[in-house]
Amino acid sequence: MELRQLKYLVCIVEAGSLSRASQALHVAQPALSQQINRLEEELGVKLLVRSVRGVTPTEVGQAVYQQAKSVLKQIETTHLIAAQADAGPAGPVTVGLPWTMATLLGLPLLREVRANLKSIRLEIIEGPSSMLAQLLAQGKLDVAIAFDNTTTGGLLMKPLVSEPLQLVGPEGSLDGKTRCTMAQVARLPLLLLSRPNGIREEIERICAAEGLKADVVAEINAPNLLIAAVRAGLGYTILPSCAMDEHVSATALDVAEIEGGRLSRTVYLSRSRLLPMSPAAERVYGLLEELIFGSIEKGRWRANWLGRPAPAEAGP
Repeated sequence: MELRQLKYLVCIVEAGSLSRASQALHVAQPALSQQINRLEEELGVKLLVRSVRGVTPTEVGQAVYQQAKSVLKQIETTHLIAAQADAGPAGPVTVGLPWTMATLLGLPLLREVRANLKSIRLEIIEGPSSMLAQLLAQGKLDVAIAFDNTTTGGLLMKPLVSEPLQLVGPEGSLDGKTRCTMAQVARLPLLLLSRPNGIREEIERICAAEGLKADVVAEINAPNLLIAAVRAGLGYTILPSCAMDEHVSATALDVAEIEGGRLSRTVYLSRSRLLPMSPAAERVYGLLEELIFGSIEKGRWRANWLGRPAPAEAGP
């Protein structure tokens, strides 16, 4: 098996056709077909299905494609580490951040890496926690923030903090109230994220336990639109504090704590259980943990510590 065969396979699968892969690789189509045929013969399986609509991987081909991507990425990382060994951790690191955490952690992470880890090429992918967990399990991410609804056997998930979820409404809509009950929340017109989503599932779990039925008037999966809809008076939503600090200070919104302390979520720092981490990824993993706890210590994030003692209270 040759590395170029793995490279050709990855390019063909992602291009969806031999002709497009040929153009991208600057390799003639017959040569591509020949190398893929040799790879299939060596593995003893069919990797690709050719049709008038293009090329698609078989089930086995998809698995080999994923492994090939992982191998090629590790080789790229090895070259970078060797070339920049004297400069400290080096190479590409891909981090997944849920949109509720992106504002809180994304910019500080970029600044820290740019200032002190110049040999690391950082890529940040934003998306739903469930999607990020799947990408991490597939080896497409090195590190991700995930929540308790995304646990999977392929991940090592380290619980860091637990944070309360809070009611968010248009300015003046809560009449100055800073606390409310879940029964009061359930009667409001709610704009919620659709399933699969940990916040949505937690709301439904608590409502079911209390015999309540939430009045969900719309499902909005676009974060900026969700906030804009609440601000425009179209309904209320429930979000964690880390997603709201910037919006509350910059836009017309009211926020209230939901009494009982039962509506919360756990934040996990996650990595693959099966794939090894590069030194650069290990460094970013540790940096993310420090940034999370630093945000709590500095009062930027209202959350409860897990697995580490809370910061000491300041003296009088």
